[in-house]
Order: sequence, then C-alpha cells, then structure tokens
Amino acid sequence: MELTRRDFLRLTSAMAAGAVLASCKPAATPAPPAEEKPAAEEKPAKPAEAIELVWMCRTEPGENPWEEEIAKPGFEATNPNIKVKVMIIDQPDIGVKREAMIAAGEPLHVWSPNWGGDGFASDRYRGLLEDLTPLIESSGFDTSDFIPYPWHCYEIEGRMYGIPMLTLGSYVYVNKGLFEEAGVDMPPTDWDDTSWTWDEMVSLGKKLTRDYDDIQKAVYGLSFPQLNLEGIPLVWGHMVWDDKAYDTGFVTKVECADAISVKAYQARHDLMYKDRVMPDSTIDEALGELGGTFQSSKTAMYGTGGWGHRSYLGIWKEEEAGEQAFKWRAVPMPYGDTSYKGPRTIIYTDPWSISAGLPQDEKEASWEFVAYLTTREAAWAFSEATGMAPVRESLLEDYFDLYEGSMTHDEAKEGFLGAFDYGIESSNHLLIRWEELNETWTNLLATLWNEPDAKAADVMPKVEEAVQERADRIREEEA
Repeated sequence: MELTRRDFLRLTSAMAAGAVLASCKPAATPAPPAEEKPAAEEKPAKPAEAIELVWMCRTEPGENPWEEEIAKPGFEATNPNIKVKVMIIDQPDIGVKREAMIAAGEPLHVWSPNWGGDGFASDRYRGLLEDLTPLIESSGFDTSDFIPYPWHCYEIEGRMYGIPMLTLGSYVYVNKGLFEEAGVDMPPTDWDDTSWTWDEMVSLGKKLTRDYDDIQKAVYGLSFPQLNLEGIPLVWGHMVWDDKAYDTGFVTKVECADAISVKAYQARHDLMYKDRVMPDSTIDEALGELGGTFQSSKTAMYGTGGWGHRSYLGIWKEEEAGEQAFKWRAVPMPYGDTSYKGPRTIIYTDPWSISAGLPQDEKEASWEFVAYLTTREAAWAFSEATGMAPVRESLLEDYFDLYEGSMTHDEAKEGFLGAFDYGIESSNHLLIRWEELNETWTNLLATLWNEPDAKAADVMPKVEEAVQERADRIREEEA
C-alpha cells in the first residue's frame, strides 16, 4: 500500500507524542539479568560452486594416461573447487572440433594450438588465445628455469600467448649396431665440430649401404628429412622466409629458387638417385611395413624431428634385456657450409594456451591449471610418462640419465642441447595458414623426389612462384 503525504505526517506526529509520554514515566525497575544463552553454533561457509575446466588433448598412448591418471587428479587434489574434464580427440580432428565448439559457445579452456588446426600463429591472429602476460605478472610465475629459446617462441610483441610444455630439436639418429657391424666410426655429438659436414655424412652413408635393391638384405646408409620448405636450405645457412615472417605470421618474400636452395634440394635428390644411400619413396613405404625406416634397423642414419627421442627410447627400453637391443645416438644436423654459424636445424615447441574471452573466474582457474601443468613436478611426471624432453633446465640432467645404456649422459646432453644453439622454430607453428603453404610446396616437390632425372634447378623456381602466390593471397584475404 502506498503511504500518502498526509498519512506520513499523521504517523510522525503520533510517534512524536508517544515519545513525549514515554519521557514522563517514572524510571522502571531494572529487570534481572537474563540467563546467558549458549552462543549459536557457527554454520560452515557454503563452498563456492566448483568450476569445470575443459582440457582438450590429442589421442596419444603415452600422453593420455598421464593426463587422466596423473595430471588431472594431482591438480584436483590441491584445487578442490576446480574440476578438469579431459577431452581426448584424434589430432587430425582437433581443428574441426575446436572450431565447432568455439562457434557454438561450448566451454573450452586449455589446449595446445599446435595440436590440430592451422597452428599457433593462425589461432593467435584470429584472437582465439588469451594474452597470458597479466596472469604471469600478477601470479609471480617464475620463468627463469625454462630453456631460453623455447620460452620466447610464443612471445609476440612482448606478450605471451602460450607456456611451453615440450620442446624438441631435429637430429640425425644413428643406429650404433649397424655402425659397429660395418666398423665405421660414429659421428660426433658436438654441434660445433666442423668435421661433421654434409659430404662426410654422405661418405659414411656409402660405407654403410649394402644390397640397395634387395630390401630383405639391404642396409641403407641414411635417410634425410625435408623438414618443411626451410629445413634443407637451413643446413647450408639459408632461410627461405623473409626476416619478419615469424614475427607477423605473414610471408612477404619466399626465396627458395636461389643458388643455395637449389644446391640443397639437389643434394637430397642425389642421396636417392646418384649416391644411392637413401631409400626412395617406394622402398621407404616397404620399410614402414617392416616397422619403420629407422626402427626396422635397415637404415644406419635417420634425420627427423626430436620425437625420435621418445619413440626410440621406448624400443630400446623394451629390448634392453636382450642381446639385440636397439641402441642409438642423436647427433647434430651436419654443416653444409662450415663458415656459417647460425641456425641449421628446426625446433618444435608445443605450448599450453588458454581460450580468449573467458569469464574472469574461469580464466583465473585456467591459469592455475596451466601453471600447475608446467611446474617442475608435473613437467617431470610428463617426461617420465611420455619420454618427451622437459622444457625446464633443472630437469634436464635427470632426463639425460634416461638414455644411459644406449648413449652416455654427456652424449645425450651435448647432442640434445646443441639444437637450441643452432636451431629455429618450425614454420608450421609461426606462419598463418601454414597448411595451405605446405600443400602447395609438397605437391610440386613430389616431382623432384619421385623422378630420378628431375633437377632442382628446374623445380625450385616453380615452387617459389607458387608458394609466393599463395602467401600473397593469404595476406590479402586475412587483411
């Protein structure tokens, strides 16, 4: 009922009169003190509603048990108001699933942008990744223990968009048993040793190769990777992308038809058809059916990314008790030009990132989870479970001990760490819409790799023109 002004005045007058009458009454006899009642029992505070984080991971037998049985319960035990839902997706399907979830407004909190989709550069450019800089600063997160180069990979214009959780160089893996059988000295593990050149690698490959055309009897001296468009020219000290490409994500100048690139690509072609030390694509496919180009013990030297440390560690551990244990060593990428002291190998670093635009409480909870995943304890548990190298320097000494028996601690250390002095991050992590660029050069290079009479001098100008056209179109479309 609404109180009118007249009613209000009447009410205040009556209250005033009552007050006057009360003041004229004699003082009342004090009442006896009331019996003291026990204090009411305090009710426990209602716990805050739990936050559920969605953590997207790739299907990987070595990683999934760690995620579900170690990382998730370990975090929840010390953060009872945060629950983690582990979402495991086959890596080729991650990009599509992630795009669909974001478009539909479904919750997605922590993930690695390099697992599926177009990679870190594209996701950051599209605004999908949270700037972690304020969270790092406000929480006092200690960055001093991380290997310097991987730590800065995902720092763009002074802002951090991902915390590294694994990092790998690229190496030439050596089958020690095949070297011993052939009586050939193994390559050095020192990245500064200028005796380890491309020509020396080919010379060793010739000594190790036998029965090239009979896959049942054959041993192949080496198999060398392409490692993106930039991988082979880097051995000779040439970078095919312009200086600003990795900072902006956009390629303005492709240079892979120059004299150095042509020489480098021709040298790889010669391994198969002139030097006959490397299995061609047909033989390589057959080796895959025998267990793998390197794992089958049919190839003495095998160049690839540092995931070999994980894969070959598992094989060696399984066979360690037997007489034919699969023993190997990781050695540097060779020098193409010994006068060049810059990057000559590719690094692969994967980060944990947080979805942009989350509510504040979910963003803070996501940061708590990412910070936990990259602690020394959680990082070491990840390395033990997967064989992946830790990104924290304080864990590396223990990590190198894992390989004792296949290679010494010092060999493992020298071979592994040198890549970060002579390496550069992979283009598929730092170029926007890299998959389109990759499709372009892969289709054209198939001619060079599959045809014995093909010449790099004829093929590489076509590759450069096509990749440049695609890069220009990507810049225009994204602008």
